Amino acid sequence: MTQRQLGNITIDRIIELEAPLARPIEFFDEAVPEAVEPHRYWLEPKALDPASGRMILPVQSYLVRTRHHTILIDTCVGCRKSNDEFPDWYDRRDETWLRNLEAAGVGPGDIDYVFCTHLHLDHCGWNTQLIDGRWVPTFPNATYLFGREECEFWQDDEEANHRSWEDSVQPVFEAKQGKIVDSNHEIEPGVSLVPAFGHSPGHIMLKLDDGKTKAYVIGDVIHHPVQVEHPAWSSQFCWDADKASAMRTNILEQVADTDQWLIPAHFPTPTAVRVTSDKDGFWLAEKS
Repeated sequence: MTQRQLGNITIDRIIELEAPLARPIEFFDEAVPEAVEPHRYWLEPKALDPASGRMILPVQSYLVRTRHHTILIDTCVGCRKSNDEFPDWYDRRDETWLRNLEAAGVGPGDIDYVFCTHLHLDHCGWNTQLIDGRWVPTFPNATYLFGREECEFWQDDEEANHRSWEDSVQPVFEAKQGKIVDSNHEIEPGVSLVPAFGHSPGHIMLKLDDGKTKAYVIGDVIHHPVQVEHPAWSSQFCWDADKASAMRTNILEQVADTDQWLIPAHFPTPTAVRVTSDKDGFWLAEKS
């Protein structure tokens, strides 16, 4: 998926990076080599790098354009952010993401709404830019939507998520561009939020509905394609593994064997997927 059309809704991927990131066992406790081996035939090479054994986990945003609004979902890592958990994310100076946004025909001033599914550092980084020593909103005309439960959890911990509240969220509120919303908030008819707590305390999905087909932009409800067949596998970055697993099973049950699309934050190209099921569980409709 580079671009997908749902009626009058257009969805574009805005990629910051797409490369092998971490080995399965570094993400999922259950992903020992013998558990991953049966899946290698369909995971490689798009979702699992054969050479390094690392999962390919893109960092990307989604640009949603309706007849009324231009909406940006998640804002990746950003530049000059102080995170060191993954070397490729630390103090980035590469503005590839911003150039990719402009290549889609949209500049920062064209964004009406920014929505972060949650506030982990790789989902809110481009909320702000460092200009003359100050963090300022990247999107000067946008209203930034933040889930109530997510904000209540993170705002009192300055060190959380590598200080992402301090550099990527608080400056938005100081600029009076931030708006706290309930987890079922409707942006406009056909574009609404859906609570999906588990990966983080206030994680939220976005539902797109053109009246015929639905698509769910699900953030980190499902990190990697292998979790479609193993929904009980929660990442080591999940706030509540049991809730995350239940939410994952719930959305898979909801879309399986329908024409509804799942659009996760970190699935490799082509990213948008449909799901089927049988007595043994869930499967990607297409594995290539």
